[in-house]
Amino acid sequence: MHRSTYWICLAVLGFFAFKLLRFVTLAYTFNDMYAFLQMSRSWMDGRPFMYENIWGYHHQIHNYYTVLLWGPFCRLFGAYGLFAVQSGLLLISYALVNERLVRSKLPNWARYTLLGVVLLGPVTFWLNDHPNIGWHTELTYLPLALLFALALMGNSQIGTFLAGLGVVLVKEDGAVLAALIHLSFDGIRYVRQHPDKAIWGWVTQRRFWFIALGWFVVFVAGMIWLSYKNNFAEPRLQIALKLIGDNVGKSTFWRQIGMITGQSLVLLLPVAGSLSWVAGKLKTRSTPQLLLLWWVGVGLLTGLNFVQSSHYYGQPLFHLVSLTWPPRFILLWAFSAAFFTLLLGQFADQLQKKTRPTLAWLLIATLVTVQLPLLYLARPDFISLNELISTFRGRYSSEKNSKYLQAADLAIVRCLADRLPAQSNVFAFDYLVPFFHRNYEIWPTGKQYRPADIALLPIDDPQKLRTKMPLRHPYRIIRLNAYNLYVSTPYEHIVEQCVH
Repeated sequence: MHRSTYWICLAVLGFFAFKLLRFVTLAYTFNDMYAFLQMSRSWMDGRPFMYENIWGYHHQIHNYYTVLLWGPFCRLFGAYGLFAVQSGLLLISYALVNERLVRSKLPNWARYTLLGVVLLGPVTFWLNDHPNIGWHTELTYLPLALLFALALMGNSQIGTFLAGLGVVLVKEDGAVLAALIHLSFDGIRYVRQHPDKAIWGWVTQRRFWFIALGWFVVFVAGMIWLSYKNNFAEPRLQIALKLIGDNVGKSTFWRQIGMITGQSLVLLLPVAGSLSWVAGKLKTRSTPQLLLLWWVGVGLLTGLNFVQSSHYYGQPLFHLVSLTWPPRFILLWAFSAAFFTLLLGQFADQLQKKTRPTLAWLLIATLVTVQLPLLYLARPDFISLNELISTFRGRYSSEKNSKYLQAADLAIVRCLADRLPAQSNVFAFDYLVPFFHRNYEIWPTGKQYRPADIALLPIDDPQKLRTKMPLRHPYRIIRLNAYNLYVSTPYEHIVEQCVH
């Protein structure tokens, strides 16, 4: 194994440690990750298939099937299991990409551009941090896309099938990502074999249409399956298209869409710069054709994200859950990483070996550094310097109200989290949600499979959760410093061990 691969593995392991720190300092309190924890293992706990206590039967909403593979890890380790899966997939894919490019005799400057700017840069860090939420199944698109690209370059039929299947089973839009990666592989190969021909000649080939139509069938089959599971009720796609139709003539709609689309494309500028630089170093005049291939893929995925984002138009946090939201933007980033890998792998012998080292490192450093202001421009939730320092010090964010984080209360909460059975149902205030990640937590949506066995709500109840509390009867109330602890009769003996 090449020496640089060890450093890559060390960087990914460092990120895993960072994720653990973020979690224990209560940085991930939004509900999405906890829904994945529940739907991944509900089938092992005698609950309905892929059921979670926020939206209910989640398999009727999305084709989230790879998450079932992580169920055993979630059942044993809760959120830590998801972080381990995420880091493990990144480690494996990054190591394999690096080893493949090393063996291809690729110039070091080109390999370090991919690693530094795309795979280990600030945008990738932000995506995998997924501020406030922590994890979404779509984050696995990045490592799986890289594995798919490697399998295609290695002409491995079994590897291509398994990696492609993995991409498709992440979510229903995975078929679009897999199609674009597969077409990019074939298109880059065409450009290499016919450097003097226009890229349009490739579009007229039978192979292009065989690949494109094959993946189109896979995508349509996935959407039909999703509709079937939902009893052919109005799907999210139809709702999104209706919202677009209702607002297509409104300037406010297009002003907002234009702004978030611009932010999405701004985050891709370092990749565009890297691809332009690397493609410009080819011995053949293929740069325009290769960049056109990438931009077409970016355009199609941006259009896909526009349609998906429109489902949330009109909601207060629309700007945060639209095109630049990590579960959506990851499509663009995963495609770009796979495209870059395919380009370097297939043109390794046609890149100029010699380049001025100082200039190369300066350009790489610039493309990495510029991502920071771009992130702060596009995403207000990107981790701040103060928050980063607090994380490394093991402290809670200064934005959290310390009244709800008193040491005596948290000692009881930790005790309860350690002692409660994994299948117990907990209704807790936002700050306390991470402590009960191994339990079946409940949100005030009315979708709980069973009522809460334990509830922890602030005495002053700023979110008015008490009126929505689905608690198992009979119960009694124990007053803590800042919280009321509601406990149903079967769990009183556990609570007494922690309170006394």
